Amino acid sequence: MLRKSFEIPAFMDEHEITALLNFYKTLPKTPNSGVEKKAYTTGFPIESLPFKDLMPRLEKVFGKFGVTVSMFLEEFDPWNVHSDYFKDDANPYYAVLIPLEVQDKITHTLVFNELGDDKDWKRKLQVKKNFKYSSYELQLLSHVRTSLLSTLSIDTLYKWHPGKLIAWRRNLLHSSDNFPIGGLEKKTALVLFLNKDD
Repeated sequence: MLRKSFEIPAFMDEHEITALLNFYKTLPKTPNSGVEKKAYTTGFPIESLPFKDLMPRLEKVFGKFGVTVSMFLEEFDPWNVHSDYFKDDANPYYAVLIPLEVQDKITHTLVFNELGDDKDWKRKLQVKKNFKYSSYELQLLSHVRTSLLSTLSIDTLYKWHPGKLIAWRRNLLHSSDNFPIGGLEKKTALVLFLNKDD
């Protein structure tokens, strides 16, 4: 039984990371949808990856699955708290993030315990009286409103390392850290949204 979020260190090697970054360079960059431009979210057909053993390796971890979205994420402004649940598939499964480039800086993805499986999730959250953030966690989340943080509790901080696989159930709320304050201008990852649709 898979945990609700987890990581696998060194899931990809340096050659695979380089191949992915070179493949990304061949694609026209696509800005994220929405008013605020925070990243390039450049989609591509999963079948066009430069190496063919990724899907069987992922199946060893996740079992049988479909891929709703495959994209390169090049983030230059931190994402706030959000859910990856609503992507026009019937049975959302896991989000998979594999860091590719972080400019030798420290950055994280923060996964919370609370769920975003309803489009009205913000209204349903309750203040957490028994959860206290550390000063380090508050620094990482300094781009998130205090009123929203008071309704959330951290499951895990996942530190980015090129080639690591980071995964979480798509209904879990999560956030980038406020990486520009650490001097990081942008960070790049491979992102897959998996489903269990038949």
